[in-house]
Amino acid sequence: MNIKKKILTLLLSSALLVGALAGCGNPAVSSGSGSAAATDSGEKVKIQYWHINGENQGGAAVQEFIDEFNASQDRIEVEGRYNNGYDELLKNLQADTAAGNAPAIVQVSWSNIEYFPANFAYVSPNEIVSSYYPEDSNFLSSTFEDSILNLAKNNDGILAGVPYSVSNPVLYYNADLLKAAGLSENGPQSWDEFVAFAKAVKEQTGKFGAYLQEGDTWVLQAILESGGASMLTYEGGAPTATFASDKGKAAMQSYADMVLTDGSAVHLTSNDDGLKAFNDGEVAMCVSSIAKATNIINSANFDVRSTTFPEFSGEQRAVPAGGCYLAITAQDTEEQKAAWEFIKFLCNDDNSAKWVAGTGYVPATKGAENSQILKDYLGRNPLMQAAMNQRSNAVQWTAWPGSALEAQQALIDMRDQILGGTKDVNTAMDECQTKVQSLIEG
Repeated sequence: MNIKKKILTLLLSSALLVGALAGCGNPAVSSGSGSAAATDSGEKVKIQYWHINGENQGGAAVQEFIDEFNASQDRIEVEGRYNNGYDELLKNLQADTAAGNAPAIVQVSWSNIEYFPANFAYVSPNEIVSSYYPEDSNFLSSTFEDSILNLAKNNDGILAGVPYSVSNPVLYYNADLLKAAGLSENGPQSWDEFVAFAKAVKEQTGKFGAYLQEGDTWVLQAILESGGASMLTYEGGAPTATFASDKGKAAMQSYADMVLTDGSAVHLTSNDDGLKAFNDGEVAMCVSSIAKATNIINSANFDVRSTTFPEFSGEQRAVPAGGCYLAITAQDTEEQKAAWEFIKFLCNDDNSAKWVAGTGYVPATKGAENSQILKDYLGRNPLMQAAMNQRSNAVQWTAWPGSALEAQQALIDMRDQILGGTKDVNTAMDECQTKVQSLIEG
């Protein structure tokens, strides 16, 4: 049984099929070596770095890195471009690539590790190193653990990019509200306690007990797989949707009961609305990305703490790895070199540590944990410890073969039908699994 990564598939336009797919994954890499040089006219090599880091999630850190790198040398000029989420970034990349304006570096969600290499032109880091930087032959293996580097490889073992942001879902909680409800300030230690705590908060304070991140299926996968289900299995090389198992249904029923029966959990499809409700003190517990820690620390006016994602009795915790890798999409030789130099700059020990401090992600590189910057940050921000403690429970974000965008949407619709009370768990999950399987098979 093999838990696969999740794909968020985008429908390609005919323009993309003509443009970006031509030579897909292998834009020409000419022989050569050395640093990126200025153009023949003496101008700097200018590259764009596309990211999804807004004001409340690392945007300031991105700009700080760009400014510092640009000031450190006179050969390369990096310009950042914000995109509102990984889906929007790929849609914009699709359009700009088709128009011949591909950026040099893009952030690609782990959830797109199958889709991106198959549908966009890019250069593997291994190609960059072998063609231009043989002195960096050990850079990737010395910088990243195999488990992290493997996140950036597709099913064919092709390294599509360089690991950068790594997150997992943790349980944030308002210790003041738990105390007001007569509950332990240490937070719930299991799923059963999580359910009981949420109900007690509702009964004793009138506030909602819990909000679990919606908007995508990241936390939904954590619930189902921590409950003992598998989203996708392969038998004899054939992929099969398996989330609607008895264990999957039991986990989903428990979640649905919190919303529909106890009224202790709130159903909000907007993550921003859910986080605001928590930060405003209207929700006692919030399951969301550790990457939200900085925003929560800066916004909450109460004793906010964190703990690991609650374990189901008799099952092992499973938290999908979120975040992204950096893919080189530059088509020009000098831009490819410049992209590699900027990526190496982002991945040095102190900058990796600054990225953690600026976003709340867990460290992707080996050396970040040796940086005094990270040590100081962890000392100031105990919320991070929960994510550090469950790194060994990380699983790959399910990558759906076939019509992946539709499969993803089918799961979101299933969740909303259940939590909205329009379909029961058995009906909704069975129908969804049948639909997803048909999308897998094409």
